[in-house]
Amino acid sequence: MSRQPAILGGQPIFSPALAFARPTVEDPQPILRAIEATLDSGLITNGPLVRQLEERVAETFGVDHCVAVSSCTIGLVLLIQAVSPTGDVLMPSFTFSATAHAARWNRADIRFVDCHPKTWCLTPDNCSGSPGLIVGVHLSGVPCDVEGLEAVAGRMGASLIFDAAHGAGSQVTVDGSRRRVGSFGLAEVFSLTPTKVLSGAEGGLITTNDTALAEHLRIALQYGDPGTYNTRFAGLNARLSELHAALALASLDHLDERVGHRNEVAARYHTELDGVPGIEFQEVPVGSISSYKDFSILIDRRGFGAGRDAVSSALTREGVEHRAYYSPPVHRQDAYQDVTTPSLPVTDRLASQVISLPIWSHLPLADVDRVAGAISDIHSHAAEIERTHSSVTDRPA
Repeated sequence: MSRQPAILGGQPIFSPALAFARPTVEDPQPILRAIEATLDSGLITNGPLVRQLEERVAETFGVDHCVAVSSCTIGLVLLIQAVSPTGDVLMPSFTFSATAHAARWNRADIRFVDCHPKTWCLTPDNCSGSPGLIVGVHLSGVPCDVEGLEAVAGRMGASLIFDAAHGAGSQVTVDGSRRRVGSFGLAEVFSLTPTKVLSGAEGGLITTNDTALAEHLRIALQYGDPGTYNTRFAGLNARLSELHAALALASLDHLDERVGHRNEVAARYHTELDGVPGIEFQEVPVGSISSYKDFSILIDRRGFGAGRDAVSSALTREGVEHRAYYSPPVHRQDAYQDVTTPSLPVTDRLASQVISLPIWSHLPLADVDRVAGAISDIHSHAAEIERTHSSVTDRPA
């Protein structure tokens, strides 16, 4: 027999609640020593740790250049400024809003398109017309069809960049060889925020094999000043501090280890939830490795017996912190109602059904089992939970 879910009067699975995400620090001592040395030097920005981080990331990701910046969003803003697209900026709507914000800050014309129903990523089939720039997104760490997007961008005469905020540690297979995300398109931009597998608390990284672009970006992040105090263009203060670089360097030491554990977490979720009706998983393409920055499922009301919002309410009562990434999708957010967008049926379905479950680089597998057990119990009482949720949401304010 299944246990009584907390929303129906049972005891919560977790008390206190299980965190949705937690930053991982394997050993704080090297970080503290690096920060102490930085403070002693008086050089808190534009110092050796940032240069070391850029060099190590370039080597690890297999690219010629890495430019560290203060955030992934700022990196995307500066990169799109450098590209200066003359046509539309084509991007998926099922993404974090910062993907679109970077184009909007450049006053570019945005065109939202649908995504693949299994991988949830932009594919060549979604690309049409004559865009000036295509922005692929490695969603939740699942890599895009990088080869296909490079081919279609070439045929269209469009530049191609990747929002790789979730992509550190992800890999794809090209010509029979496994390659890390980071060396595709004109450039890729990574995030270093606390929820990411590779983290510097805050910050971002731009990777590219284009030397001229890297040199431009290094000037752009210093206000557009090449060092002469005579700015060449309107850049920004987008420097990454030495303190953030110290955290990111320590994180880089454990990148593959963290990705490995997250894949174990994802595999356990798959195993424990695979038999529950009405649950669908994001698909990782054959030959690819996801960083699993997020682990998300879809709840189909007809199969599961309750809709996403009812399941979400039940999980909250179980003490399971979770999110609904990316609901609403960007094209339905207030900031982008001025963008004419055709019907995006896949995007709208994903946004109405998605639940992102707890995953972090040191999450105990036993806790994964308990989350999966809570979802199974919710399914066993789905009809009653749906009625309970409907009665609450239908109640007059």
